[in-house]
Amino acid sequence: MTLRLYLVRHGQTDGNAEGRSQGLRDVPLNDLGRAQAAAVGARLGVRPLVAVYASPLARSVATAEAIAAPLGLEVRVDGRFGELDHGDLDGLTGEELRRDHADFLAAWRETDPADLTMPGGESMRDAQRRMVAAIESIVEQHADGEVAVVSHNLATRAFLCYALGVPLASFRRFRHDLASFAEIERLSNGGWLVVRLNEACHLPGE
Repeated sequence: MTLRLYLVRHGQTDGNAEGRSQGLRDVPLNDLGRAQAAAVGARLGVRPLVAVYASPLARSVATAEAIAAPLGLEVRVDGRFGELDHGDLDGLTGEELRRDHADFLAAWRETDPADLTMPGGESMRDAQRRMVAAIESIVEQHADGEVAVVSHNLATRAFLCYALGVPLASFRRFRHDLASFAEIERLSNGGWLVVRLNEACHLPGE
């Protein structure tokens, strides 16, 4: 038997719906987000999960609880699964970002973003390092079985670049939508097999 991870993105918040930059700002799920969490919970709550992990942010914990509850599991909170720290950009709309941080946005879009630090925040490489460390901790605790990890968009895509063995800039080439999940398996050589990306067929309309 091998270790299988489901890397889940939290459900929708009002910040997501409004197109706001959303890093460590702690905002709850909205009505649609709660429905999305229930849907991914119904999908993964029938799996033989041995543990459910989440970042400390409310949107992540609530999504994780929807997965853990049918199995009688407690959500294990780990700060290393938090979203990329957006620093001064957290909570800003696209219009505000374009108005007040045009130079940074241009660099983010047009250059390799791996070591580009968000003003007052962190870089994608910073996020990748802590995500890798957190998931390696899970590997140490669970040699086999199935585990769900509820995290965030950029943090999870940073880890998936690591799992795929591609540069961090490749995060732009795949999606990790709200309440979707990626499925990966641990290989005997210590690497990862990516089984699915952006799995969302459990969501209404998908």
